[in-house]
Amino acid sequence: MTETVKALRIQLLKPSTTIGVQWYSLGLALLICMGLFGVIHGSSTPYTGRTTGALAAFYLSGVGVQPWLVNQLFPFSMALSVTRRAFIQATALLVLAEAVLAGLGLAALNQIEMHTHGWFVQMRLLNLPYVHQDSYFAQALVYGVPMMALTSVTAFLGAVFRVFGQVGLWAFSVGMAFLSAVVVAILVLTHSMGHVGHFFTTQPMLADFALYPLALVVLFGGGWAVLMLRSRA
Repeated sequence: MTETVKALRIQLLKPSTTIGVQWYSLGLALLICMGLFGVIHGSSTPYTGRTTGALAAFYLSGVGVQPWLVNQLFPFSMALSVTRRAFIQATALLVLAEAVLAGLGLAALNQIEMHTHGWFVQMRLLNLPYVHQDSYFAQALVYGVPMMALTSVTAFLGAVFRVFGQVGLWAFSVGMAFLSAVVVAILVLTHSMGHVGHFFTTQPMLADFALYPLALVVLFGGGWAVLMLRSRA
């Protein structure tokens, strides 16, 4: 058994936590929304007004997985003689697999939603107007890549906490808030805010949701790998 496979098996000791929690959340959100829209099925609310934000439950429910892996399973893996490099490689494979599963799975559920006319109650949970793609695989990219980006960001935050502790995480948060404020101030003072917004709103949705989030994957994923290489066991 290679070191990477060993590390991957350790991370999958609790698949309900590492992979399943997002799907449990989505299933629960689906059932709740079906019940709510089933009750108002006979109302005059048009189909365009039956859009829900329940898809956010799928993404937000997984934000604690990577910090848990970094701060709980990483020391456990080190105790079992797994190298840092093997742990990083295994985590990267897991993140990629989660993104592929999220993309293909949500795209498949989106097809079911369309063919059942909104889960039989005329609601829009997955087939949202601002993420809709005609191609199945383009739709999978729109669903899957943001998952990878969000996972990369949360993994990086977990690594910051692992290496620098609570004070380091606080300092990073303050620094990011300050940098964001400076950027916004510059855009406002140069009257460029509207141009930036116009740029992204005129881009294809595939670019906004699948291409540009890859920059976050490279930035935060690379930072996470560097921090994990120097992390204490």
